[in-house]
Amino acid sequence: MNRRFASTTSSSRLLGVAFVVVLLLLVASVVERKQLEAELQNAKFIAKVYPLAPSDDEIRFPRRILSIDEPYIFVGGVPRSGTTLMRAMLDAHSLIRCGGETMMLPQFLQWQSGWRGDKWMNGSGITPEVLDLAVSAFISEIVAKHDKMAERLCNKDPYTALWLPTLRRLFPNARFILMIRDARAVVHSMVEREVPVGGYNRSDPPQMFRKWNQEITKMLFQCGNAPGLCLQVFYERLVQKPREEIGRILEFLDVPFDENVLRHHQLIGDEIDLSDQEFSASQVKKALNVDALTAWFDCFSNETLAEVNDLAPMLSLLGYDTKSTTPSYERFAGDDFHRGHF
Repeated sequence: MNRRFASTTSSSRLLGVAFVVVLLLLVASVVERKQLEAELQNAKFIAKVYPLAPSDDEIRFPRRILSIDEPYIFVGGVPRSGTTLMRAMLDAHSLIRCGGETMMLPQFLQWQSGWRGDKWMNGSGITPEVLDLAVSAFISEIVAKHDKMAERLCNKDPYTALWLPTLRRLFPNARFILMIRDARAVVHSMVEREVPVGGYNRSDPPQMFRKWNQEITKMLFQCGNAPGLCLQVFYERLVQKPREEIGRILEFLDVPFDENVLRHHQLIGDEIDLSDQEFSASQVKKALNVDALTAWFDCFSNETLAEVNDLAPMLSLLGYDTKSTTPSYERFAGDDFHRGHF
């Protein structure tokens, strides 16, 4: 009798222990499932708030991995030389996205140049090749994610034209467009519209002409040393012979002609976004016209204009008439303009 009782008691204890174990396993399973559900909900929330990639309706070309072989387009030149107009016209092309200024790439290029001779770099194992890859990756991310995707990506920051050798090394398949404009129109535009450009003293026109001459000389030298990769575009020809000049530009970029480029003003706000930080936005919204060619007439003293050849000798070398205070720009519209020119 005692043996049977003891056996029954032992069995009951075993069953009790088994029940507790099963109960604990069930509780653990429920807790684990709830934790997994909570983590999943949290992951969905994060994905919704911080999407890893744009949705299909936010892009006009599928996302792709970018490399140093990307055929980027860089539009540069002295500020107020027509770079915003050029970028808006290219942005109208169905295969090209040319967004507004990043406001940072020229400064970044200046910044990274300071790393290349530092002693710490020589002993850190970071070679120039590694630094080039890192710099090119940073630029690619900025250009690619600065706006919508397209088959050809374009950047317009005027002063990238001072860094052509570096950009050419980083992106060997890139193409460069250098915008050129009469310095008198450039200086007048900066002063009249109160555009703050570093290094230009708007109360001192002679100093501004000297600064323009310094910058355009360096830009032309770098562009001239990149045959087949850099195209010089004169603002005065672009607005007088738009179809011919755009045809030349698109052929250089190896993209088909697109009529939208000639009617960019009709696409503002739709295909083309203009930033309030772009001082030329109000003019770019208009159809191509020649009004700005002569806007600087009667805006400089005779003394300043008499000295312009000494202040900015590149003007006459580029073919601008510096003898007249009201010059004609007809020669820039001539059929033979590009023959033998730079």
